[in-house]
Amino acid sequence: MKKVFSTLLAAIMVFTMLALPVFATDIEDGSEAYVTVGSMNVTKNPTPSGSISVVYQNEKLTVLEAYINGKDQIADNYHKVQLKDGTIGYVYAYANRKDTLEAAEDFEEKLNESLKSDDEKYQHAINMVFLADYIYGGSKTTEGEEMNFYAKVPTEWVRHKRPASLPLVGKAVIHIGDEGKFGSVKASFYPGNPPINYHSKRLDELKEIGYDPPFAEKSRTEANANTAFYAGATSEFDVVGYNEDWVAIWSEGGVDESRGTIRQCGEKDGTAFTSWKPAVYFVPRKNCYILDINNQVTTPPEIEAIGKATAPLMVKTTPDSTDYVKSGVYKINQSVQIVDATPQNGHYKIYYKHGLYYVESQYVNVQYTNTQKPAISYKAEVSADCDVSDGSSVVGKVKTGTTVDVIEKDYDGTNSKIYFNSKECYIPTSNLTDFVSTPSASGIAALGAPIGVLAVDSPWSAYGAEAYTKEAYELLKAHEYGESYEGAKIYADILNRNEISFLNDQDWANVYNIEDYSYTPDPDYPDEIETGKAYTILYDGNIRYILQNDEHYQTFTYYPGTEFSKTSVAKTQPVYIDGNKYNAVAYNIDDSNYFKLRDIAEMLNGTIKTFDIKYDASTNSIDMLSYFDYTSVGGELTAGDGETRTAVSSSAFLTLDGVPVQATCYNIDGNNYFKLRDITDVLDCRVDWEEKNQTIWIIPGMTAYDDPNEAVG
Repeated sequence: MKKVFSTLLAAIMVFTMLALPVFATDIEDGSEAYVTVGSMNVTKNPTPSGSISVVYQNEKLTVLEAYINGKDQIADNYHKVQLKDGTIGYVYAYANRKDTLEAAEDFEEKLNESLKSDDEKYQHAINMVFLADYIYGGSKTTEGEEMNFYAKVPTEWVRHKRPASLPLVGKAVIHIGDEGKFGSVKASFYPGNPPINYHSKRLDELKEIGYDPPFAEKSRTEANANTAFYAGATSEFDVVGYNEDWVAIWSEGGVDESRGTIRQCGEKDGTAFTSWKPAVYFVPRKNCYILDINNQVTTPPEIEAIGKATAPLMVKTTPDSTDYVKSGVYKINQSVQIVDATPQNGHYKIYYKHGLYYVESQYVNVQYTNTQKPAISYKAEVSADCDVSDGSSVVGKVKTGTTVDVIEKDYDGTNSKIYFNSKECYIPTSNLTDFVSTPSASGIAALGAPIGVLAVDSPWSAYGAEAYTKEAYELLKAHEYGESYEGAKIYADILNRNEISFLNDQDWANVYNIEDYSYTPDPDYPDEIETGKAYTILYDGNIRYILQNDEHYQTFTYYPGTEFSKTSVAKTQPVYIDGNKYNAVAYNIDDSNYFKLRDIAEMLNGTIKTFDIKYDASTNSIDMLSYFDYTSVGGELTAGDGETRTAVSSSAFLTLDGVPVQATCYNIDGNNYFKLRDITDVLDCRVDWEEKNQTIWIIPGMTAYDDPNEAVG
């Protein structure tokens, strides 16, 4: 009998345990709690009907009265709660025999425990407890400065800057692969699997305010539940946290007034994802370069040396080989600003996007300050990955596509002598290709003084003018100057070999010789003779030849002697460089600004593009010595006096480290004035014009032009 009773008692105990609810924690009056189920209605009274709002998983609320029908009652039991927006109502206490709410302290402890590994590895781990108020629909998303320039919508849909209460931990630059592909990356509402279909919620809310995208209903799928928007490669966002998988970013959001009919930056679907609220969103870590706030500096450091990347060069937050955060990538041949040229664990400390970062030193070709370059005979391209030696040891590595300065080609029958790391080094000639001879100042000086100017300014100037290399000119000359069938084939080959420079509308060049020519296009008609002229000019830093057929319309005009001139007013032009403002006299001619070279040197002194100036009387050339401190002669940076003056073509030509370069130059009252954009192109730095304030911005750390074939992170 005792055995039967014991068995029955055990069965009753098991049944009782199954029948009682599973309590996650104690929910008490006045406590804060988080929603643990996907979503549930908030009702006006403790009944299933009469919904006044909806709460979602992980949403925080305050419990005013817990378990109004007693904790042990499972069916039809409620909590009286207050939502973040002040709404008071009732929610179910149990769902599927489990609590619908969890006490805040327990919930946050569990969440922080799950993030502990991130805290050990990353400086700014994603804390979803803290971010809950800043994600889509959070209570603090509109605390930042409002930027409502157009749409009349509720404030939660208006663009807002990041709230001050949301700490900034860095910047994220969107990228697709370290090789820099174009495209877009999905930003998500939630890191990982979302508790609700955020996208459907977004569409419902847009419909309420009259901005629902047409034809978007088909996008209401589980696959799109977490799709917030698409960000194009190179887009930048404030970072508020990151871990191994995700980067939490702030987006200003906003309503797309076109309702999706005009595609937004980088987004894929033209209708469904073009409006989103200001909030924290999440982007895959693999698609973000992070400029960590701990690496950023407020004052630009002193640059010890500059260099060129000889491989795709990863920018890192630390000099460690494994423990670092990716912050960007230099392309091959891009300039690197070196803060400390003494390697740390095989890395140079560099200045990159207003911060101090690190790159592998073995893939940087360094140029030190005030170091004279030797005469360069060729530019060549590396055709196979290899080492660079100084004759006794390896001093660096180069990958395919690296451009090198060749001092002497194949000097010992096997190797070529190159200028690398500011000294003579050696590389196998078999690993070099595309040798291009550099022009010499002495070769140009041998032409003598200019005899006139050729200017692309005729009624047909929009077509420009073609200037040929000496080799191309000789080929055309031998084949009826390109007019015959055979000559046309030769012309096509010349075009493919890039042996043609193009002078555009308003361009001009000094002329050093004019040669008359004539030929018979058809041997069967010897009396039919074509005539023309061949002009020897200096353009693009090289001796070039322009052909003029007497029977054709001409795009240019020849001005003998000093007949070519322009008039312009001496104005005071403001220029900004690295936050510093300069004022210098400038002349605007044909919509381009011309400055004294010494004024440009004074303004760039101390930057990554600093240069000194040396005059060579034997060649009548002005040499720019790259990465030399500028030696002032006094009188730089004077203001314009507003007087109108005559500008005539100058016979002086410009060189960079002894190599002639393209630089249009006028002589005004005995002083040479150079086109600013020509100088920045030679130095490979960016120049921009701000129309509103009539201001010039020079950015030494940026290349003169973006690569149209590559997105740069």
